[in-house]
Amino acid sequence: MAKQRVANSLAAAAIIGFFAVHAATAQQTPSLPLPAGSTANFVHFATGSYALTPEDQDHIRDVAGMILSTPGVVATIIGKTDTVGSAEFNEHLSQRRAEAVFEALVYTYKVPAHRVRLHWTGERLPYISTADEQAEAQNRMVAIIVGNYRADEANAERLLKAMSNYLGAQKAISFDYDVNLELVSTQEQKLGLASSGTVTLDRPDKLHLTRTGGVANVAMVFDGKTLTLLGKNTNLYTQIEAPGTIDQLEDVLRNKYHRPVPGADLLISDPYKELMLEVNDVKDLGSGVIHGVECDHLAFRTKEVDWQIWIAQGARPYPCRYVITSKEVTGWPQYTLDTWGWKTGAEVASDSFKLEIPAGAKKLPPDEVPELNDIPGLFTREGAK
Repeated sequence: MAKQRVANSLAAAAIIGFFAVHAATAQQTPSLPLPAGSTANFVHFATGSYALTPEDQDHIRDVAGMILSTPGVVATIIGKTDTVGSAEFNEHLSQRRAEAVFEALVYTYKVPAHRVRLHWTGERLPYISTADEQAEAQNRMVAIIVGNYRADEANAERLLKAMSNYLGAQKAISFDYDVNLELVSTQEQKLGLASSGTVTLDRPDKLHLTRTGGVANVAMVFDGKTLTLLGKNTNLYTQIEAPGTIDQLEDVLRNKYHRPVPGADLLISDPYKELMLEVNDVKDLGSGVIHGVECDHLAFRTKEVDWQIWIAQGARPYPCRYVITSKEVTGWPQYTLDTWGWKTGAEVASDSFKLEIPAGAKKLPPDEVPELNDIPGLFTREGAK
């Protein structure tokens, strides 16, 4: 029988109850207690402002010290406003207030981002119930709830770490994949671009990847010294000198050539470390089934992107689906990577990690090989008609 788990968030439930019951009763102290061992800390703001005063910074520093000195303790930030102004304005203002406190905790006082959750409610669920357009100082605030009550989230992080450890321990890996890149065209129409391919790697410095789709037929081989990319439809190729490991190759593509490869974080030696950068919210969503494989379904948030991952249950916790949603791009474009046919160790077919360049193929700089771009001209301003 499939494993069943209730996907819940004790922290979210407690905090929503904290404010919802308080708003309903309009009392000066909350009617619903927070989870045992947790504390509520408040930062208040002037009307229409999200600026932190020196006194606020001192208070946040003290909260950060409490978090850092107690292993397992986490913080949930909730931004709020009073009812002065439009609901839309207050929603945005509560977000800015929450982000100001998050940035102080994480960037100024060095609390790890994965130990801080970020929420905002606008003028909804006020601390003190008031009439519309009524100023109320106690509602112009950010609550920082500190406690050790993220059992489901801790489990999600444990599952992701187990996947990372499993992948990093495999010297040889191969799998098939499908990609759907959903984005918004220059005509403001949401469309999906589909492609498929294969991946074979041999740690620490060998990689062979293929990708075939409506706009591309690409082969990429890395032999520890040179990355060769061939566009088979156009008979164009490029080569990049990048001596080092697969991990170092990803850094070169991202930082030097500005060609980050979605999903490449799953191929490096420690995916957990890279994936958890700037994560501020974690959810264990229970079980799901991808390509007939029962998986643990996890969801993560950062300021710029949401991402989800489905990890095969059992002794081989490989990723079955990986979804990245860009929140700061119009239309919230989304990248979905499905994988199957995983092989490891001796199961992986031998590969020379050599790419034969066809006779007559023309060598170009990396940015001039059209097939190496996932996005065709229709979706760019230059290619719009």
